[in-house]
Amino acid sequence: MEKHNQKTSERSRSSRAKWVLALSLCLCLISMIFSSAIQSNFGNVEVKELKLMDPSGYAVSALLYRPDTATVENKAPCIITVEGWYNNKEMQDLYSVEYARRGYVVVAVDMHGHGNTDNTPAADLYSSAVGVEAAVQMAGNLPYVDTQRIGITGHSSGGAASNMVVALDNQRKTPLISAVLFQAATWVDDLGEDHSADFGDRSVGIIADRYDEFFFWTQDAQGNDVAPRDFLKSDDAKNFVSFNKGAQAMTQDVQAGQYYENGDAFRVIYQPNCTHPWVHFSAESVGNGVNFFEKVLGAPNPLPASNQVWQWKAAFNFLGLVGIVMFLLSFVVVALDIPYFHILRASEQPQPAQVKDLSGKLWFWGSLAACAVFSLASYMWVIQNVYSKTTKLFTQTGPLTMGVWCVLNGVFALAVLAAYYFFYGKKNGFSPAGSGLAISPQKLWRTVVLAMLTCGLAFLILFFADYFFQTDFRLWVLTMKAFEADKVLIGLRYLPLFLIFYVVNSVAVNCFNYNTIGGRKGWGNTVLLGLFNALGAIAFVALQYGSAPGNGMLRWYSTEGWRISGIWLYPAIVYLFITPFMTRYIYKKTRNPYLCGIINAIIITMLCVANTTTVLGGGAVVAANY
Repeated sequence: MEKHNQKTSERSRSSRAKWVLALSLCLCLISMIFSSAIQSNFGNVEVKELKLMDPSGYAVSALLYRPDTATVENKAPCIITVEGWYNNKEMQDLYSVEYARRGYVVVAVDMHGHGNTDNTPAADLYSSAVGVEAAVQMAGNLPYVDTQRIGITGHSSGGAASNMVVALDNQRKTPLISAVLFQAATWVDDLGEDHSADFGDRSVGIIADRYDEFFFWTQDAQGNDVAPRDFLKSDDAKNFVSFNKGAQAMTQDVQAGQYYENGDAFRVIYQPNCTHPWVHFSAESVGNGVNFFEKVLGAPNPLPASNQVWQWKAAFNFLGLVGIVMFLLSFVVVALDIPYFHILRASEQPQPAQVKDLSGKLWFWGSLAACAVFSLASYMWVIQNVYSKTTKLFTQTGPLTMGVWCVLNGVFALAVLAAYYFFYGKKNGFSPAGSGLAISPQKLWRTVVLAMLTCGLAFLILFFADYFFQTDFRLWVLTMKAFEADKVLIGLRYLPLFLIFYVVNSVAVNCFNYNTIGGRKGWGNTVLLGLFNALGAIAFVALQYGSAPGNGMLRWYSTEGWRISGIWLYPAIVYLFITPFMTRYIYKKTRNPYLCGIINAIIITMLCVANTTTVLGGGAVVAANY
């Protein structure tokens, strides 16, 4: 009877998993269909990816948005959008979608080393305006573009690239660019060159967010740092709106949103109440962009700045992310019915251990607290000592910094687990075999095979979305996008770094800390582990930004690494919190702590590698220029 009940329960779980698997695929498909529909303005805008060749000989990836109103007989203005450093062209979706809805032809471009644009040696990184010159040349040759009305807008380093391409544009017999809008950027490029005198009679605007981590920091007469929220009072801002006539030309502070005119050109500084990365997820900033280009270029299909739909696209993109996570978990459970993988199914579902004595509780809470403190301290160490130390082998700054952080925390957690085992667990009934920590070579091999198969199919869904719908799955900095083959080779170099942490973390969550602390059913325990997983990162962000509401400044900002340190933790906090839920779910089905740990490591490695900058030969030159 007991065996019969167990088989019935297994069939029921398998049936539920199949329904969840089907639902996950439906969610992904719904995400593709509706995000694509919104992106194309329900069929009124053609969206396609192009590969351009820049004057330096590198292939540049771009998304072209062509409204059906843009024809040879009815030429439309064009806006080129450029992503920031460590990002890709899709990060400009909110601007690109809203401009295209209003009848502008839009070219969203990946800079050198970003997205699907060619990677370059450090010496060629900034050639051809980081590749953006290719987009300007293409825009000037499109038969349905009004070449008298071409604007460019870039976020952060995309703004720096805009400066570079304006300098190149000035060398043309007939310049093409008539307007520039900086998003969280200014007239100084990534090489430190001041382009404020290059704009000529172009109209120029700046979205100067009040809490920017990188830009709009000035100094007072005593040499003290002044926060970005006071940028409008600065001599730099006054000189900008006075068309380089000097700060003395302004008798009052600059007014946010006011257009300062000189003939047919104008200068304007917007000041949304947000941070550097929030500018590319801000309705207010998008509204600023809409108003700017409406004034300078005119919109073929004018709509109020408040009329925005990109949030719906973001919501459907996020639905795809949810669908992918559901797919990863449900596919593993369904695959356990396949004879080859059936050996991985748990004979019975593991139950949370009872922790009754004070020593056991102290070990639980003490180990979690120690790991959280070490996470905070080690992150500060890698920001100071690893950031921008890329090499010929490790060509991406972000994955190296976060990967080393993973290694440090994985090794520390392993030491804590070893101490627990030898000083407490071994004497109190902890069993490596019973917990799933001990695993046979045959099971381990099939674990690896199933993890790779699961991730491969998830990526196949992603490539399907990219090929047929020109969409991906993302929410702001949580991004899962299609990638080319070179990213796989790069990812293999970083994968061991992430494996160390995510496998050890899964072992800690499920073999050592699956107990009744937090609740008898285990859900409260999982929530606790998720919170402590992310606690070090949360504490750092709280410390870094805690003083911003008061004085408008970061706690640490002396280097580029410190300025970006909090931003890099936004997605990490989410990953660290949800991975215990994922690994616990799979562990209950398999009593195998390695399977979901490997899956998480592969997915997160490729998320990092596909959404950052690659500089062949090392990228220290980048940080040195800030």
